[in-house]
Amino acid sequence: MVESERSRRTTPFERALYGYAGFLLALGLVEFLLTYGFNSGESTRAFEFYRTFFVFFAFYCFCIFLLTQSRNLLAILLLIFLSLTALWVIGYSLNDFLTIRLSLFLAFQSVLLVCCSFPISLILCPILSTTGVVLLQLPRILGENELNLALRSAEISELWAFFAISLSAALLQVGLTQYRQLYLKGQEQIVILNTTITKLTVFSQSLQSYARTAEIEAAKKERFRISREIHDISGYMFTNIIAMMDAIVSTGCRNSEKTSEMCSAARSQAQEGLTETRKALHLLRTNEQDRETGIKAIYKIKKIFEGTTGVTVDIEAGNLPASFGDEIDLVLYRVVQEGLTNALRHGHATQVRMLFWIIRDQVQVIILDNGSGAKKIVKGIGLAGMEERISKLGGTVHAENAPEGGFQLTVTIPLQKEHTHDSNSVG
Repeated sequence: MVESERSRRTTPFERALYGYAGFLLALGLVEFLLTYGFNSGESTRAFEFYRTFFVFFAFYCFCIFLLTQSRNLLAILLLIFLSLTALWVIGYSLNDFLTIRLSLFLAFQSVLLVCCSFPISLILCPILSTTGVVLLQLPRILGENELNLALRSAEISELWAFFAISLSAALLQVGLTQYRQLYLKGQEQIVILNTTITKLTVFSQSLQSYARTAEIEAAKKERFRISREIHDISGYMFTNIIAMMDAIVSTGCRNSEKTSEMCSAARSQAQEGLTETRKALHLLRTNEQDRETGIKAIYKIKKIFEGTTGVTVDIEAGNLPASFGDEIDLVLYRVVQEGLTNALRHGHATQVRMLFWIIRDQVQVIILDNGSGAKKIVKGIGLAGMEERISKLGGTVHAENAPEGGFQLTVTIPLQKEHTHDSNSVG
């Protein structure tokens, strides 16, 4: 439709089309001077002939200029009417159908098509060409005038030529405009993709850095824990045994009863120390390292993703426990990672919602984004790998466009098998 309230600035491409219209106006003026010179052709009233042409030509150019600057629909419609009226008056005393009139009409047509958006501009192409042909016929229909007594009607071949040239020019302009729009849209998509790739690269590096830092911190904490266990258990016991041995040596074993009692106490202390040391080693072997798992790990990846991409991520954990065990925790972590990556890379989303809920011994994960969705859902490596991992647990994956817009990923995983091995009791 006609852009009645265009707030955008004129683009370089539109300025080029306006320049093309200006060239056609100048061409029409030159053609007039070359055709009629100073003898006014067949007109017996040269002054009125030239005055009519130049006055209405100036008025026509003024209307065309205002048409390029107009932002209001009513103003555009008024200028269209005035332009066609001026063009009709200019051509009323001219016998040149494929030179002066054609150049002036193509200038008007070019500017008007710039004011229209696709597909209205395409519909206007044959309408404008038909309007031009009608304008060629009006002078003859209205009768002779004193400015040109030799006024003739256009031949059929001239009418068809005028229609074909104006229609071809209009279609070419609309085609170039659409090509330009597609080109600019493609450039914007390239910029978006490059930005997305950069964000995903930073996101991946942040995850790797987090993994390395978490591993180093976990190892450091584990070393400190081992040293504390050895100091608190073994160190205390061995210190007592050494003190008892020193006491035995200091007596010189002169009191056999006392010596036997102290040796028995030292042996008992050593036995107790051995038992406590075995318990500590058993705890070190069975307890997991001090690291983030389950829902904590998901909140950690959310924080990293938001910080590196600027995308807002909302999590609703529902009735989720802190952890489901290693196997399901890892699968959920990969599901979240893949869902966030797809929301940014394919949907260009700015907001993501992740819903977790346990329903009938199943954990359900729904990842929603406000992106562009997908015209056709194609299972890539990420989605196919996700289905393979989840199918081994007896779960399902469903990807679709969300009813409210964007994309939705729904994952369901049964919990029975995992819960039977989720005991962390220490014996």
